[in-house]
Amino acid sequence: MSFFEELKRRNVFKVGITYVVGTWILVQVADILFENIGTPDWVMQTMLVFLGIGFFVALFFAWAFEMTPEGIKREHEIDRSQSITPQTGKKLNNAIVVLLAVAVAYLLFDKFTGSDPFSQEHAQQEPVDVGEERALTPELPAIDPKSIAVLPFENRSPNPNDAFFTEGIHDDLLSNLARIGSLKVISRTSVAQYKGTQKTIPVIARELGVATVLEGAVQRAGNSVRINVQLIDAQTDKHLWAEIFDRELTAENLFAIQSEISQAIADALQATLSPAETRRINTTPTDNLLAYDAYLKGRQLMATRQSAKLEQAILEFNKAVELDPQFALAWIGVADSNFLLSTYGTLRLEDSNPIREVAIERAMAIDDQLGEAYAALGSLLEQTNRQAEAETAYQKAIELSPNYATAWHWYANFLTGYPLRSQEAMELARKAVELDPRSMIIGAMLGGAYVAQGLYALAERQFQKVAELNPGFAQAHNSLVFLYIFATGEFDKAVVASRKASALDPGNTSTLLVQALIYLELGDIAAAEAVRTQIEEVDNEHWTLGITDINIANAHKNPAAAGEAINWVLPKLRNNPSFANIAALTTLIHGDVKRAREMYLVINPGWLDPGHWQDLIGQDSRTACIFSWLLINTGDQTLGEQLLNQTTEYLDIDLAAVNEHVDALSPDICYLVAGETEKALNSIETQLSHNHLFYWDVGHQLPMYDLIRFEPRYQAALAERKRRIAIQREAVAQLDAETGP
Repeated sequence: MSFFEELKRRNVFKVGITYVVGTWILVQVADILFENIGTPDWVMQTMLVFLGIGFFVALFFAWAFEMTPEGIKREHEIDRSQSITPQTGKKLNNAIVVLLAVAVAYLLFDKFTGSDPFSQEHAQQEPVDVGEERALTPELPAIDPKSIAVLPFENRSPNPNDAFFTEGIHDDLLSNLARIGSLKVISRTSVAQYKGTQKTIPVIARELGVATVLEGAVQRAGNSVRINVQLIDAQTDKHLWAEIFDRELTAENLFAIQSEISQAIADALQATLSPAETRRINTTPTDNLLAYDAYLKGRQLMATRQSAKLEQAILEFNKAVELDPQFALAWIGVADSNFLLSTYGTLRLEDSNPIREVAIERAMAIDDQLGEAYAALGSLLEQTNRQAEAETAYQKAIELSPNYATAWHWYANFLTGYPLRSQEAMELARKAVELDPRSMIIGAMLGGAYVAQGLYALAERQFQKVAELNPGFAQAHNSLVFLYIFATGEFDKAVVASRKASALDPGNTSTLLVQALIYLELGDIAAAEAVRTQIEEVDNEHWTLGITDINIANAHKNPAAAGEAINWVLPKLRNNPSFANIAALTTLIHGDVKRAREMYLVINPGWLDPGHWQDLIGQDSRTACIFSWLLINTGDQTLGEQLLNQTTEYLDIDLAAVNEHVDALSPDICYLVAGETEKALNSIETQLSHNHLFYWDVGHQLPMYDLIRFEPRYQAALAERKRRIAIQREAVAQLDAETGP
């Protein structure tokens, strides 16, 4: 017998194949396990060495020994007529088949599954359709060699109160690096979660998707400061560059150090800086150290998004600009903190917007090359209904600070208001996530981008994951409320999510406004009135109280009470067109056609100019349908018909090509204005099939519905909605009986 035949007889080949396949599977499992528990790289390397040695040991044992019913014996001690190597070979064949099947299954799983930016686990949710599954598992971009995460700096000062100073140095360095377009810089929100972490640099880099990591420490003592930094290659865990800066503690020296670090990082990563970028990173924002201290405190307080701390942040930023009126970034702090307090607190828009406007103007007069300033300007312009200017400002912000995640975030959020541009919004949202993968608010915004594309199951999973990762983040629950009300018609789920949000942030009157609206959708006026009392207790002059009064008056079908609430709230809504629309719609419902037209034109005079229609229809096609009726019925029939035709074409052709949930925008209003009752009834029945149940009780009081009000199909649709609402209300009642409201 030849040597080759003897190898086959002793099953040496089969043992080798079994060992190789089994080892490969073991390595894949170990790689996943080691990565998740942060095992050092040398553990995997050591295991591979031993497995390699084990291969030859296995071949030796297969050659020299044989399995027998009595146990393992040396091969030469066995009578070949009594050998059971054929049976052993069959068992090895079976083992090889099983192991190969496992390997193939793993390869297929690895190829066709993945996770979204906010999940390290498999979602245990209902199946989604193929389009949504593709969106859930986007291909992750390759790691950019010019990408960096700047970990929170260690405070080595003897005074623990200097922690804000250390955090501020870290924050400012991030802002400086964000101005370098050829770098990818992870935002503060994401890196902040690694403060005090025990994770290794390679693990952190993998989680954030970067090639390099910067570590640092700051020591402040008397009139001197020491800043120690080191740039690390995440793949090799080796230093690319390190430096210790010992300087006299002056504002000029601090900014000079940050500029030197930024330049050194750019050089180490071979990033090319334009002359404008070089100028921006070498700019000294202030030479007043006390102003800088106040600014740093304001930044740290503002990052919490808590109303009480936002009030303190405003005080610190005001102090900074008093100490140095030429401190442009501090003026941006004044603008942003006032904006956030109007969002997360009770600061009124009519009070915050003038402050923001002045602060932004002062900042840009000092330095018109700040991306942060243009992002703040964009949010102000958007809120005051100057959409084209807002978009230009957001684009300029990204141009000047391409790594400023907030600019990408706000611009994406802006575009979600334009259904035809939902894909653009998605791309911007993903860029924001790439720059700030651990941000709670950006994670919620990504879910909003999914909603804009009609990917409701995917949006729900995204919002739930953000809530799971950040249990104290009220906005994640508010995002679920938005989904359940406006998209999926699950008002019982909306009640649960809204209660969680208000428990986490009891002073947020916007949350309470929506909660009252949910109860009205469920037909529970008493519960809505109880929530209205809560709003009054928080702030009895806030605009959300007036909108809630309008909604309750509409539920009671009480024109007098609605008119009184409208007169009270309108002066407070000068800078809030979306809610001013509610007042105008209510005015029309209660029969004052002339005043309704005037109110819509105060909100946006562009409705009389066809040159503005494309943009206005893209923002709010429902209002376009309503205003076309107003034009036709107030003496402008030709103009009204033109607006109606353009809006209908947008809904039926342009938007229908990219979104299957056009019916959620109530195109039946346009169809009824045109007298097309069959199309209107079909649209209403489609809304039922998609469970789009929001605002029927109020919206269907509009005069154009008189055309079908007594149609049997329409009455059947109303009855079906009423049945579904009754089931949901019973579910809420049962929940309250079990757990309490």
